[in-house]
Amino acid sequence: MSLSYLQLVERADSVPHRDEVEKYASFKSQVYTFIAHDGRHELGYILPLVVEKLSEHPDVVTIDQFARTVRLNPSLTTVESRSDALMSIANQWKENGTFKFLKGWRNEPLTIFDEFRKPYMHLERVLCPLLGVVMYGILVNGYVVDEETGEKKLWVSKRSETKPTYPGQHDALAGGGIGYPYGIWETCHKECFEEAGIDKDYLEKHTRSAGLISYLYQKKKDDFTTEGGYVRPEVAYVFDFEMGKDVIPRPVDNEASGFELLSFNEVAQRLKEGRFKYNSGASIVDFFIRHGFITPENEPEYINIIGKLHRLLPFPLK
Repeated sequence: MSLSYLQLVERADSVPHRDEVEKYASFKSQVYTFIAHDGRHELGYILPLVVEKLSEHPDVVTIDQFARTVRLNPSLTTVESRSDALMSIANQWKENGTFKFLKGWRNEPLTIFDEFRKPYMHLERVLCPLLGVVMYGILVNGYVVDEETGEKKLWVSKRSETKPTYPGQHDALAGGGIGYPYGIWETCHKECFEEAGIDKDYLEKHTRSAGLISYLYQKKKDDFTTEGGYVRPEVAYVFDFEMGKDVIPRPVDNEASGFELLSFNEVAQRLKEGRFKYNSGASIVDFFIRHGFITPENEPEYINIIGKLHRLLPFPLK
């Protein structure tokens, strides 16, 4: 396997864009659009098998088969009522074993936002992909600069073989979802300590915000009949963490089995072999662009890569 940088980014941003007219129309014809209670904005894309189960709860949602929409009941006018209604359904699904995906239940609520960037509801993390709503996370790229040569090397982790998702794949130094009520920086601190043993004070002194990547991910591309085809809009805030050569990351919570310090060329080779988790691979491509390893001169798909790393999602964002 030898993936191009564009293909690596498309592993994360795998849903067709609007300008891919036929492919995008085909995608939209296969999913249902999740609509807010007042009809003012869209919330996500839902697979038919999930809609079938939601149809058993007409007190919570109204389903329009012709328009292919799922709308929350207009009576659900508060954050609490919307959250409680959907979480009640999710708990029933979990107890009944309706969806295998809910076996990974974490008791970790995530915030869904409205058009005014205010919380619209709070939902259990593993429920969010089933409803196709936007999820937020952080990814931290830790790197070392050789004082004499100026060469940069990147720390990469290897996910534990016992992880329920993407076991054994390479990952960023640290990363994770932003759960309610934590903020972006709080999550960055928490994940870096829990996954790599990095001290909070050292992290704050040597880390800078480096933007974000946004993408529309379908785990099994063009699969609309199984749970593997869920649609997942994501925003990942990325951070550059310049580490001293004496700072060695170490597994703490066993999310990672170990870490390696690799040259950019070594990282690029493993990327092209498909050895990285989908969003971490995309974030490293973004890192390579910021650090001048990927340029308009050496990458013919440079503009397309930039566009797919920063997709304009069709849902309200924070």
